[in-house]
Amino acid sequence: MLAISVNAAGGQAGVAVTLHHHDGASTITWRDDSGERLPAIADAYAREDDFVACLAQGENDAFGLTLQTRLVRADERATIVECVVEMQTRLLDSHPAVRLSVADTVLQWRREEGLLVRCGENFLGLLLTPRDRAACQDLSGEVGPLQLRVFGEFLEKGVIQKCRMWWVAWGEQQPTDAEWSQTVDSLAQAPLPLTT
Repeated sequence: MLAISVNAAGGQAGVAVTLHHHDGASTITWRDDSGERLPAIADAYAREDDFVACLAQGENDAFGLTLQTRLVRADERATIVECVVEMQTRLLDSHPAVRLSVADTVLQWRREEGLLVRCGENFLGLLLTPRDRAACQDLSGEVGPLQLRVFGEFLEKGVIQKCRMWWVAWGEQQPTDAEWSQTVDSLAQAPLPLTT
């Protein structure tokens, strides 16, 4: 069984990252926050443990996007994936944003470092560093899809902005406070990934 799969379609379908843990799976979908289609995939490649999908900004696109995913850990207890999203635009005045969503979730808790949801029979956690929390806005309710808006502030032409996050698939057993804290601590010490 794959620990992670990526459907980098681009366009209206966006980019979907699926975490597999035992018999369960949770899919995180990335789309343009405005409802427009994302740029088309210009390049996609694997580099060691990373998979990089590049959605180049075309003439009719508001921005270009690169999504880098890396399998951090896959063992009996959890599957952990790091996602780095990178955005750039050639427009002079824009506030581009992407929205990620996970369908049919029930919120378990929100904490400073992230949140935990139940997705079907499985638990899924999202962790953010203090630097990256400022780039994200949680739009989720208690029940329904988990939704997170990433970026959206004014982006100067040619400037690249990045946000890094970790997704943790726990399977059917909810993590204890100790397991959650241990995972937060270990990821906080993780080195920054190679640039795309």
